[in-house]
Amino acid sequence: MRRTLAGERHLSVLALVATACATGSPEVKGADAAGADLLAVSRAMARVDLGAPPGGEAAPAEPAVVARYLELYAAPRDETTWGAFRALADKNADAPWGSLGMARVYVAWGTLDQADAEIGRARAIDPANWIALIIRAAAEDRAGLVADARVDYEEILKLDPESPAARLGLARILFASGDVEGANREAERSLAALPDQTAALALLGRCAAALGRQAEAIDYLSRAAAASPREAALRAELARARLETGDANGAVADWRAALKLEESLAYLRGLEAAASRAEDLDAEIQAAAGIARLEPGPAENWRRLATLRLEVRDEEGAEGALRRVIERDPQDAQSRLELGRILLARGEPLLAMEQFRAAGDVARAERGALERRLQVFPVAAAEPPRIQRVVAERLGRLIRQDASPTASGVLVLRVTVGPGGEASEVAFVEDTVNSEWVRASAYWNLKNATYPNKAGRLTLRFKIGPSKVVQAAGR
Repeated sequence: MRRTLAGERHLSVLALVATACATGSPEVKGADAAGADLLAVSRAMARVDLGAPPGGEAAPAEPAVVARYLELYAAPRDETTWGAFRALADKNADAPWGSLGMARVYVAWGTLDQADAEIGRARAIDPANWIALIIRAAAEDRAGLVADARVDYEEILKLDPESPAARLGLARILFASGDVEGANREAERSLAALPDQTAALALLGRCAAALGRQAEAIDYLSRAAAASPREAALRAELARARLETGDANGAVADWRAALKLEESLAYLRGLEAAASRAEDLDAEIQAAAGIARLEPGPAENWRRLATLRLEVRDEEGAEGALRRVIERDPQDAQSRLELGRILLARGEPLLAMEQFRAAGDVARAERGALERRLQVFPVAAAEPPRIQRVVAERLGRLIRQDASPTASGVLVLRVTVGPGGEASEVAFVEDTVNSEWVRASAYWNLKNATYPNKAGRLTLRFKIGPSKVVQAAGR
């Protein structure tokens, strides 16, 4: 692409100058072979490319093929538009407009070799049509051919000194090279030539920020965002600028506006940073929830979300996040402790104890307090009838101490005993008592007991009456 685009550059300028001389024009105002006003065409294209509002001036009278070209130029650069440009080229084989349109679509797609081919076709049809230079410069910019793009922009300015597209193209090149003052001057000229255009306003905002003029940067970027309210990137840029000035609340508002247009990890992390500075918990939770949804793998993302939800006492939301943490990091003792607290507060002591035990030392106080309340203590090695009587006594104390004298019903559990006498599994077979505390006490006492060193299964039945526990024989 470099050789093709650069190779005919000087010839193109000579052809344009020759055309101007032949027509007697004192300036290269520009008209193509069909009589199109190239200056008017370039301004109409710039309005589309640079994000300017529709002009108030009357549309110039143009040949039908040019009018169709401009109509399509403003359309989305998709397959349908490309097909319409293709039809325009087929129908008007002696005019360059169909090929120029297809070239611009190819530039938008990034298929630059195809863009190059169509530019070559257009120039072969009408070498004096310098609109091809505008599209070629855009292609070179896209390809990273900075030096070539700069030469084309400068050639365009010889033909149209106030070309907003060329001025802005030069401004972008200067800004990227570190010449911020030069970029600012070119961007100002581009804006003067085409007022209210988004692209120049945005670049002027970046220049002002780079020059330390933060208030000016925010003004330009605010105008750019207002001019193009559907561009998430502009809102994001404005949010960053606001945060630089210490306006964390304004940054939060702009990040949220950007996220309504486009959700991304970068924007969510921007919101997270701004919300933290603004001490806006609601926005922090929004950011953390979005980050965890888009990047669910790391436990830390869920851990952060759980911490924030706990801070606002959203136990249900915190529980979901804590479970995600534990799935990813089963050794996270603090998350197990927090989950256990939530479960206990919700009246699920059996599951709470499971989390406290898994949490280890960090949950020692919570585990001890819950064991005392549940009457769960070590059960020395004994035969099943003895274990059953001990557990029955403890269930009775639990019922009396919890002031539940009306608790009654039948509770049947099956214990699977391992070869070492440990309870590898405790399962509920029948429960008509319907008390989470009684269930938890029976479960954990039987789980902690030491059985005869013989693998197998035991079924233990407890009949609970008012203020007492009547133990029946195992079966």
